[in-house]
Amino acid sequence: MKILIIHLYLIFWLILAQRFTLETVILGYVISYSIFKFNKKTLCINNRNIKLKKGKYILTYCFCLVKEVFKSNFHVAKIILSPKMNISPKIVTFETKIRSNFLRTILANSITLTPGTLTVELQDNSFTVHCLEESNIHELKDSDFEKILLKFEDSREDKNDS
Repeated sequence: MKILIIHLYLIFWLILAQRFTLETVILGYVISYSIFKFNKKTLCINNRNIKLKKGKYILTYCFCLVKEVFKSNFHVAKIILSPKMNISPKIVTFETKIRSNFLRTILANSITLTPGTLTVELQDNSFTVHCLEESNIHELKDSDFEKILLKFEDSREDKNDS
């Protein structure tokens, strides 16, 4: 399992590098191994096997993020390329139920990564976000990101209680 994870990191590295040379592969292996070693706690490594903690939620979140980024890219491109730029920028404040600072930061970064939205401020449970269009406001307040992170947070607490 350890080798599989290192190879997955390597494949991701090669996709980002956009070159397939000996130097790129060697550097990719070094970086992949370093990332693997750095993330031992997250991967919950013991002597026998490697178990990904809550991998289901992490993968779901990653797929959701990629889906939303692609969807928003096309939407923003459509706005920019249209003869009339029908934008109605708004700054919105909303509350989240996420208690973990780390997970709130992940949510804030995901909002910023999604084209058309920008997290301006994160204070306790309150997010201040700039939206390119008013329609983005409803998507923010009822976001799949938050739902997945809440499930992840609940599953972490269940594990800590036992």
